[in-house]
Amino acid sequence: MKRKTAATVAAVAALSVGVGFASGAAKRAAKRVLQEWNVRKRLAMRVDEPPFAHLAASQVGYAPSMPKQFNAPRQFQSFRVVRAGDGSVAFEGGAPVRSVSSGITGAIQTVWIGDFSALTAPGRYRIVGDDGAASFPFDVRSDVFDGPVRAVQRWFYFQRAFTAVEAAHAEGPWVHPSDADKAPPDVRGGWHDAGDFSVYSASLNTAIFWLLETWADFAPAGDDTNIPESGNGIPDLLDEARWGLSWLLSVQDASGGFRNSTCQQRYGRYGTNTPDNVPPYADGEVGTLATARAVGNLAYASTVFGSYDAAFAERCLRAARAGYAYLDQHRAENSDGPTCPSYRTDGDAEIGKHVRMFAAAGMLLATAEGRFRDDFEKNYAELDYDPSYHHPNGFAAQMYLRSPAGDPARKRAIRERLRVHANRALEDGDRHPFQLASRSHWGTIGAGFTRTGSYNVKWCLEDPAGARRDCEQALANVHYTFGRNYLQTCYVSGLPGVTRGRSWAFHHWLATLRAEPYCFPGMVAGGPNAVPEAMDVSEPSGWPIPAWGYWGDPAFPRDASTPPEGRYTDNDSWSTNEVSVDWQASALYGLYFAAWFAKGRPPTGMPDR
Repeated sequence: MKRKTAATVAAVAALSVGVGFASGAAKRAAKRVLQEWNVRKRLAMRVDEPPFAHLAASQVGYAPSMPKQFNAPRQFQSFRVVRAGDGSVAFEGGAPVRSVSSGITGAIQTVWIGDFSALTAPGRYRIVGDDGAASFPFDVRSDVFDGPVRAVQRWFYFQRAFTAVEAAHAEGPWVHPSDADKAPPDVRGGWHDAGDFSVYSASLNTAIFWLLETWADFAPAGDDTNIPESGNGIPDLLDEARWGLSWLLSVQDASGGFRNSTCQQRYGRYGTNTPDNVPPYADGEVGTLATARAVGNLAYASTVFGSYDAAFAERCLRAARAGYAYLDQHRAENSDGPTCPSYRTDGDAEIGKHVRMFAAAGMLLATAEGRFRDDFEKNYAELDYDPSYHHPNGFAAQMYLRSPAGDPARKRAIRERLRVHANRALEDGDRHPFQLASRSHWGTIGAGFTRTGSYNVKWCLEDPAGARRDCEQALANVHYTFGRNYLQTCYVSGLPGVTRGRSWAFHHWLATLRAEPYCFPGMVAGGPNAVPEAMDVSEPSGWPIPAWGYWGDPAFPRDASTPPEGRYTDNDSWSTNEVSVDWQASALYGLYFAAWFAKGRPPTGMPDR
């Protein structure tokens, strides 16, 4: 063992000190030794447990009046819900209420579902099957989602660009100095898109929409989440939305158009990057796609902020009008710049229609001017698929429904189309072994929240009794995220009371900080990815730290034969375990819905649609 340690130290020295001087052969030998050492250490961390080894239920819990179901890998005849403290029986249940057969759980072809909705007494519990299999503990209480809402909302503070993350607000070791001097002149605000540091129009605008939508549907008044603006008399949710809106305002060009990014074009080795030590950021280009997204959100924001900060609301609307004038002057363009091309869709006429539809809907909501209703019709794109950062026509439709100046016939047509999509989500949820209604791609968790938030939640808010199945489907996506899944993993980091939760992430500055715990609370994972990226590979000889991706991590052995529901790794995998500002925001909307439901569905103040 001493010889291995000495060899490893020598390898580290060769890589860290002698990189510029050692021969190629010496560096290759050092790399092999380091790789072997890291693989051995990583292999020792592996925990061998059969897939679906526990009964699957939310590890966060349920409200007393909420539907409550769990999943078992084998048929059972009875089960008990026992108190976590003393093991006493709180509820006894019978045989499964249904079963679902599916190929996405591998060798476990059929999953059995039990129901304990009749348990309403507050407490902390576990479910125990008649074969001895048990769930992880969970709570039953009306405020069970308050903590997760706070954590997921505070994620935006940790991702803020061009500012320090300070100890007074971090509530833990996750801090870094300000990177304001790295920004282009006069650029401020915005959030780092994901585990990298860039700020992108496409994902940021999607996040802003969901934050504004959360306010419009739930009006959360909390001003005490310990962000720098807490206690200023404005709800912290709106303070966070304003941070994103401030970036939009700062990247508006004199022409009225908006830039598409403020971006980092290169990074140092993984584990060496913090926001304050990277090269200066590059300005993106002005284009019609970024401009249309900004117009829609700034116009929407002007209707939200009017009662809190009339001057800011007016500034948003002025900027939106200038942006719309830019769009009018560039009607034939669908332009998007090449700097940091991650979200680039230059020349895509379909996306051009979607974003112009979004801009027109926002302006109609803010101004009630008939010309914007006409432009909405000219650019109308049928709601054929779920909305996303590239396809905001679904978001545009929601704003249009809020506008008193919208055409009643168009509103009826939109509502009919949204009902079709809501029904499809219900059908997909019924077919899924854990009742998830989502899309199986990069960002499965967020895609599920976007889907049910765009369709099922809306019907539940309007008529909780008549749309009971929509309510239950939206809640089922929440429970899946919190542990009712194949891996019995809570896909959100740092939530109190969770037994097996997300503890790692692909994230540049956290990788460099190497704090304990590693993740700050509230990070929503991408989740199982039906087709993990081929380049998402492990780098066991990485320096100063190894990086463990989807492929090649001995602690999380995964390959193409892994069942789709198991294609998540709690490591540096960016195609299953990165964060993203757009799905973080749709998840926050979904959690606010769950909290609303848990507390007896209070009035929302939501306008007629």
